Amino acid sequence: MKEELIKKAISEIENPTFETTKQYLEVHSVELENNKPRVERIDFESFDNTNAVYFPVQDELFFLVVYLNKSNGEINGVGTENGHRVYLTATSEHLTHNELSELTKLQPLTGWSKNDLRKNGKSKHSFSRISFEPTKNQAYELEQKLKILLTELEKDKNGVKKLTEKAETYISVCSNLYIDGNKGIVFEKGIIKRMSELNLGIGIDQYVFGNELKDI
Repeated sequence: MKEELIKKAISEIENPTFETTKQYLEVHSVELENNKPRVERIDFESFDNTNAVYFPVQDELFFLVVYLNKSNGEINGVGTENGHRVYLTATSEHLTHNELSELTKLQPLTGWSKNDLRKNGKSKHSFSRISFEPTKNQAYELEQKLKILLTELEKDKNGVKKLTEKAETYISVCSNLYIDGNKGIVFEKGIIKRMSELNLGIGIDQYVFGNELKDI
């Protein structure tokens, strides 16, 4: 089934039958692998009665997506989906990276300590930071990826709560959307409840990319 979905989705990219596909590919290109459109991810769960095949757009941070009916495998349509980074971050002007890391069992952690040199080697960080990002793949809807993060954080509730008491700690979201896209952000009550139980807030940054579609 998976291979058949990929085959049909790639066929739509290589030989478009939908006008929307033609419009997107007129002003963008998808990334290639072995001279074929590269599939970033197949989503079997996100859409009602629909599978979604994600293709990375060349030099962009959003995705071109082919939607296929779960019942008959036929293509329902083509559109774009935002790319998302969703991660826990904790910062402190007093604790080091190691001291922050010792408060939680979450692994792996990235970050730095106050007074460490920045990557440019010309200045130092003015605060310490740790970040936890269990899923690096950005081809997910926001709510879906947020649930994955919360599930991992709930494995160390005590550690996460310690971080919120000792450092500025919250869930950080980076949403990369297409310039002609318009998708609101809505969180179901269950997600808000789960964040509240972890004593966490959320910060969302949105960035717009891509070329405008040409008029038909």
